[in-house]
Amino acid sequence: MPIALITGGSRGIGYAIACYLASKDYDIILVAKNKQRLIKAKTSLNEIYPKINVSIYRCHFADLSCVEQLIDRLLMLHSTIDILVNSAGILSTDFIEADGNAIENLFNINVTSSLIMTNKVAQRMQRQQHGTIFILSSNAAMTALPKIGLYSATKAAILNYSESLFKALLPHNVKVTCLCPSVVDTDMTNDGRIANEDKIHTDDIVKAVDFTLSLSPSALLPQMTILCRPIEMEKLK
Repeated sequence: MPIALITGGSRGIGYAIACYLASKDYDIILVAKNKQRLIKAKTSLNEIYPKINVSIYRCHFADLSCVEQLIDRLLMLHSTIDILVNSAGILSTDFIEADGNAIENLFNINVTSSLIMTNKVAQRMQRQQHGTIFILSSNAAMTALPKIGLYSATKAAILNYSESLFKALLPHNVKVTCLCPSVVDTDMTNDGRIANEDKIHTDDIVKAVDFTLSLSPSALLPQMTILCRPIEMEKLK
């Protein structure tokens, strides 16, 4: 069976994509920080899709040595990785008041760990001459938002990296798509600012992944932006 590696796969967007790929008969590798959520995600996937293999690995993405050791281990265990979904990340409202430790922690989780893992998988896909990489950025990467200025900076870095990776892997039959949604209904965004029913649904992200994978080999989609209607309406006032 083909194999999909999903970071941040124990909940939210990552778990929704894991369910979709499991329904398409991919064996699933889930990586996340919280052990109990990983176990719960594995149990749910095994109950719904008993024919696939689900592996879970705990990793704190602020610990770069943990990230590097884990991806090296996974690449030793699996000769091919067909899909990588990098959705691990945290939301932060820190900006000019953030100290060095807070900035380092946010960038390690949202940027550096993602780049470490993606680089190593990209090298494997380059050698195997096939694969698809989905990287979760945000619409915040393209908008100056002082309330989440540092978070926006991390997502801008991810977007720029994805654009370069897309070009680097193009000659090797490896597709890269950066998903840039606005506010998605997950527990990470459950702050009461927007009603949950008015946010983008995780299923919308799944449909974006499904559409991308349905394209012909010659069709490329390096970036997909998904906006949230209430936020866009507010901009018109």
